[in-house]
Amino acid sequence: MNSFVVADIGGTNARFALVTGERINGQPKLQNVKILPGADFPNFTDALSTYIESLDSIKPSAACIAIASPIEGDAINMTHLPWSFSIKAVQKQFGFKALEVMNDFNAVAIGASVALPENFELIKSGASFPFENRAIIGPGTGLGVSALTYCQQNRKWLPISGLGGHVNLPPVSPFEIEVIKSAMGKMEHVSAEVLISGSGLINLYRAVCKVEGAIATEMSPEELTQSALVGADRMCMRTLETFCAFLGTVAGNVALTFGAKGGVYIAGGIVPKMSEYLKNSEFNNRFSSKGVMSEYVNNIPVNLIVNPHIGLLGAAEFLTAKAFL
Repeated sequence: MNSFVVADIGGTNARFALVTGERINGQPKLQNVKILPGADFPNFTDALSTYIESLDSIKPSAACIAIASPIEGDAINMTHLPWSFSIKAVQKQFGFKALEVMNDFNAVAIGASVALPENFELIKSGASFPFENRAIIGPGTGLGVSALTYCQQNRKWLPISGLGGHVNLPPVSPFEIEVIKSAMGKMEHVSAEVLISGSGLINLYRAVCKVEGAIATEMSPEELTQSALVGADRMCMRTLETFCAFLGTVAGNVALTFGAKGGVYIAGGIVPKMSEYLKNSEFNNRFSSKGVMSEYVNNIPVNLIVNPHIGLLGAAEFLTAKAFL
């Protein structure tokens, strides 16, 4: 039986799985799932070799790599890890008859198109139109943005590539103007990702502290989030409030940009840890506050993707559709 490797390479973790073509409830079955810390490996091929060696005698015949990087030609240079490689060289090194490389959020988008209802948690209600565009946004190590459009001809969802996490971050309130001004004093381009991501939480915290005249302390994004959720620190609480508001603003902008009447989906590793907080934050209000388009956006539902392997699922679905099995 033919088998292939799928990978979801983010800025923090490298996820791998084996797929044989078997499907469960309409989804590709992911086997031998492993999560490897990216920082433990000097390059991508070392991580891939480690995973394939763990499969014992199984020799995958093809692979699909979803990676947090723009895909432009043969050379891949990651945004949040010091990994670079040639697609052709990797294919030759591992003897793959086919090697597909795609943006990680394209894989997330495809995964969302075949995900089961239990893979989602409702954040904002609305009316989803089955075959209208869908948008995906996800704060993690960075901020991913993608979309899906339905192709009537072959009855499949097609991903729309983009780098929407790097757009300028728009302020909505006087306070947010001051926060962005503070961030501009530290960096040339204040993109959405700069403040709406894991490292962005720390950037945002420092900017909020400066605006509020408080002293920032050293902490991790996880420590900041936990401190805010339990109400232990006022500046952490203010930071998380602002984070959710910014995320709502940008997610609503993404919904308008893609005409996402099929729904907006939130992915990434941050929001699943604070979903109840997000529901009660300014997220929904900011998402829907779009002037003359407010009614249009207010009718769009928002769901959180709670399947941690959604990128692997999308990569498996993509390669299966390419008929390499």
